[in-house]
Amino acid sequence: MVRTLQIRSVSFDTSFLLKDTALVDQIIDVLAHDHIPCFVTTTVASELEQLKIWGRITESMYKKAIKRWIHAHATIIDFKNRLLSDALGQACIRSMQNHGIPANHVVNDCNILISTLKNGVDLFLSEDFHFTSAITREVISQVKNAACSEYFIMCDSQMYSIDSKTFTKAYFKGTINLDIVQVRMQKK
Repeated sequence: MVRTLQIRSVSFDTSFLLKDTALVDQIIDVLAHDHIPCFVTTTVASELEQLKIWGRITESMYKKAIKRWIHAHATIIDFKNRLLSDALGQACIRSMQNHGIPANHVVNDCNILISTLKNGVDLFLSEDFHFTSAITREVISQVKNAACSEYFIMCDSQMYSIDSKTFTKAYFKGTINLDIVQVRMQKK
């Protein structure tokens, strides 16, 4: 029997929004057409702006990323409880570093993961290996377990972090085929 997950919501990573491929636009179209709620964390929004200001992406790349999230009707989300956010962020940072994720990715990536998990998102779309690897699956599980007592929405969280190619293979009418996700999950 095929294991599937009914998608309640999707969140986008900076790398997904900036990926220069029509595949991302097709995914955005599908999500908008199927009325699946989409989100962008404040950290992703800030990263996009900083990349533009620092000249690491062009104005047109920045505008394309913004256009994508607007087309998907994505709402900006954050984790407002700074004390708990900091505690969960530290747990995430320790977990990522224990799994060998480079330190330069850890702080922002943990902010993104914590905000996404806290808001009950099912699917996180990213093109970064460190987000779509089996390691991040373990980090998500460890953070979710640490937060479960305070934020019950995180107890039953089924968040998966996948790339655009996996999404196109696994997506069907508002569901994700978890067997495909598991097979395509990148190994370290």
